[in-house]
Amino acid sequence: MKRYFLPAHPALRLLAYAVFGIALAFALPVSPFAWLGVATFLCVVTGLLLFVNRKRLPSGKVSVLCAASYLLMVAAAFAFHASAAFRLAPSPSLLSWIGREVILSGIVDGRPVVSNGKARMRVRVCEVFEDGRTTPVSDWAKVVVRMPGDEETRFQEGDFVRVKGRPALIPGASNRDEYDARFRERLKGTHVQIFCAGPWQVLRESAKQGFSPIRAFVNPARNYLTSAIDLRFPGGAERGFIKGMMLGEREMVEEEVYDAFRLTGTAHVLVVSGFHVALLASAVSLAVQRLRVRPTGRWVSLVIVVAVIALYSFVTGNAPSTRRAAIMASVIFVGREIGQKRYPLNLLATADLLILLIDPLELFNPGFQMTNGAVAGIMTIYPWLSGLVPDGKGAWRHLGHLLWSAFSVSLSAMIGISPVIAFYFGTFSPSGIIANVPVVFFSSLAMYASFPMVLFHGFAGGVAELFGLSSWLFARIALWWVELFGRLPFASVEVHPDLFRVAAMYLMIAFGLHALFNRARGRLAIAVLVGLNLLLWHDALRPVPEPPKMVTVNFGRDVAVLFSSGGETLLVNAARQPMDRERIRRQAELWGLAVPTAVAGLLSSASDEQLQPFGAGFMPESRQFAVRRPAERVLKIDAKARSWLLVSGLKQLETQRADGADVVLWIGRFSERDWRRLDVWIASARPRRMLIVPGSSMPFVQRGLLARFASQHPSVEVRSRSEQTAWY
Repeated sequence: MKRYFLPAHPALRLLAYAVFGIALAFALPVSPFAWLGVATFLCVVTGLLLFVNRKRLPSGKVSVLCAASYLLMVAAAFAFHASAAFRLAPSPSLLSWIGREVILSGIVDGRPVVSNGKARMRVRVCEVFEDGRTTPVSDWAKVVVRMPGDEETRFQEGDFVRVKGRPALIPGASNRDEYDARFRERLKGTHVQIFCAGPWQVLRESAKQGFSPIRAFVNPARNYLTSAIDLRFPGGAERGFIKGMMLGEREMVEEEVYDAFRLTGTAHVLVVSGFHVALLASAVSLAVQRLRVRPTGRWVSLVIVVAVIALYSFVTGNAPSTRRAAIMASVIFVGREIGQKRYPLNLLATADLLILLIDPLELFNPGFQMTNGAVAGIMTIYPWLSGLVPDGKGAWRHLGHLLWSAFSVSLSAMIGISPVIAFYFGTFSPSGIIANVPVVFFSSLAMYASFPMVLFHGFAGGVAELFGLSSWLFARIALWWVELFGRLPFASVEVHPDLFRVAAMYLMIAFGLHALFNRARGRLAIAVLVGLNLLLWHDALRPVPEPPKMVTVNFGRDVAVLFSSGGETLLVNAARQPMDRERIRRQAELWGLAVPTAVAGLLSSASDEQLQPFGAGFMPESRQFAVRRPAERVLKIDAKARSWLLVSGLKQLETQRADGADVVLWIGRFSERDWRRLDVWIASARPRRMLIVPGSSMPFVQRGLLARFASQHPSVEVRSRSEQTAWY
């Protein structure tokens, strides 16, 4: 088996089967205990085959059947691990207290994140207090605290807190193909969240007795680094940039600055990853170089380097990219000390295996996928690409080789990471291929200058400020390059590949590299042509779904409605923010609708009865829609094959006739009396279908009553903030 499948990369071989097992656990709706039975059976089979091989085969040899059984056992074991982590909830679970007033007690896990006036933290809950009774639990909760404008968060990792509120399900994706917070938090083992109107609903208590590495080392180190940057570094966008680089505090980076980094494909600089860990490991290794003179000192220096890397990983939030880089750097240093031959892809696979062994659901983390794509691209493509311009004698040839090497690193990483970025974020940044060279270079200088700033901060403030000024200068130059490339045309291109296209791209890259390294140009051409044909025929053979006649677009409390007829799209209740308008355009594209050319407001005044232009300064002539306003807060839309009646308020609805139209009703309250009134109107008007949009301030009890009303009327449904309504 070793002869045919990655003989020099045993960790990569195991990783392939581990990924296969985790993907299988999600693809097949099988109980975790079924996977446990399969893994146990394969374990027994592998043991029996090893016993037989020991009698029949020479020492050190195994049969193909035994190797296959072993690898399938690994896949089944990871399938059980992933399925259990995703499908099983602890007992008792916080899901039992949904909608009930409780007090949760637990420990803050990870660094709290503060952005947009809210503090978000993950709490490891140990007990629930309700009605004078305390119940021990072992579960996770996401806590969101609204912070006053003049108050900074006082919460830290490892704090013991008590949170008062009503647990609720984490909201899912509001619209098609948008960020699904419920799924992402479920991957972390969190199923509920509590929203606190202010910090007075969260009580921070003194720490429990006992030793805690977080309180003893991580929090003091984080506070020291934060203090060093705040006191020794000039203010402005550059300070937020340095905090994002050194501490992983993405929320400290100004939104305009982050958008510029994202537009130019250099946002990875703001995420603590292998780039930052490598800089720190190199600096620490250089500082303890004198200890490596003696054998004992070599191991002491190894312990120091690994300890500093581990501490930095926890200080910066222990994100997947940081964990992977910390594990990989530690494996490299340990391998160097024991004299083990290193294979780069094997080291990457070892780090990934350790991460997936701890948490197999990290496989579905976009950060995990992007860091692996970038690192694998650098490891496989860079050696060949940098060799195209060899180093030589003379300053110009040496300078050309250095510049080409920097460009090769950027291009290799872009090739490895671009399909994943396009899949998750819908963008591709051609400018990033060149922009990464100066941005990464000056970011590295800023990082190196900040190390002595932090070192001297405690005892030589003046010297620390000099290094802080140097770091500020390099950060300013890096930001200038980002702004420059961000202003270029086609800095970012909008693309939305599906999973099949991403897989086809990576297969084409893999087979192309294999042919290129073996100098088989014919195979290279075949790999490229087969990949292009897969992409082309996938689009040609994919069925085109019928677009709906009406679809809702959710914006939290607000909702917009798209109506379609004859290739035209009409928007009712336009978005308030420019970002929401882009979401409307995206949703129209995903549902197969034309981009809205006109907008009509339900609550517009009588002078605005006509269609208003959508994002333009002229009045489009619609041949598909006739829009009338029979009364205040009433809109009647007629198309060739369908009619819609849009009404705000039950009183206004009672004055209208449906005439077989589809009805959308906005309602602020709903009582037993309103039930009877609406029941009478439906019986007399007989609408074709009806969508009820409850007001944002409608009490929870009235929402439940409205849901019961809809369950008893098949033609009625209630608008959901986490699910779109589509009528065909």
